[in-house]
Order: sequence, then C-alpha cells, then structure tokens
Amino acid sequence: MDLIEQYLASARSFAERLCRAFGQEDLLSGRRNKVIPRKGVVLGGLEFDFHGIGCRFSDGTSIVDVDFTPEGKVSGFDAWRLHEFSAENASLGGERSHEDVKLALEKLLAQGFIEPLPGSHLYRLRAKGEA
Repeated sequence: MDLIEQYLASARSFAERLCRAFGQEDLLSGRRNKVIPRKGVVLGGLEFDFHGIGCRFSDGTSIVDVDFTPEGKVSGFDAWRLHEFSAENASLGGERSHEDVKLALEKLLAQGFIEPLPGSHLYRLRAKGEA
C-alpha cells in the first residue's frame, strides 16, 4: 500500500504542477486542447512527455509514468507502473520485482483494498467505507 500511495501522491503532484504551469484545471483536457504541448520542461525543472494514453514526468529526483483513467485522471495504477516507479526512485527503499508487485496487487484486490477500473487495465484504491 505504501508504494501505491507514494506513486499516486507523486502522480497527483506532478499533474497539478503541470496544470498550474499552463493555467489549466485538467491535465488531459489541456493536452487535448493543445494548451499543453506533447512534451517539454516547465519552471522548476518538471519534464513531461505525453504518450499514448499517459504521461511520463520527471523533476530530476523523481520519475513517474501514468496512464490516464477512463475519466482522464491520474488516479489509476498497474503492476508495471508501480514496478517502474520503485525501480526509478531509489528513495523508495529499493526496487520491487514486477512479479512481487503483481502478487501484492492480487492480495490487495482479494482483501478489497483496491478494485479494477471498469474499461481499463488499471486499478484504483477502493474508497474508505466501501465493501
């Protein structure tokens, strides 16, 4: 759960910084409307590169790659992205193998802490209080 929470916090932080830099309320809408370019660097050294259905962010100390949820948000995750996040960010305490991350997600799914996003390959945290 710690890895997921760190990944999501980084994704939200980078997305918010990029939105602020271009005066946008929504990252994906800003990109689709071409207000936000496909790739670049904004004040503070935040690099971004939109790809397919996502975006890769880096600020020189942290890297996060996101795929957008069907709603266009950065609140989803999958085993590959969590594995890459742990591998590219040494401050997280070490890389987790892709297989270890997959097994952990399966456990969290079985325990009801996460759920698959309908129409997507991503998972999301289950809202507190949901059964």
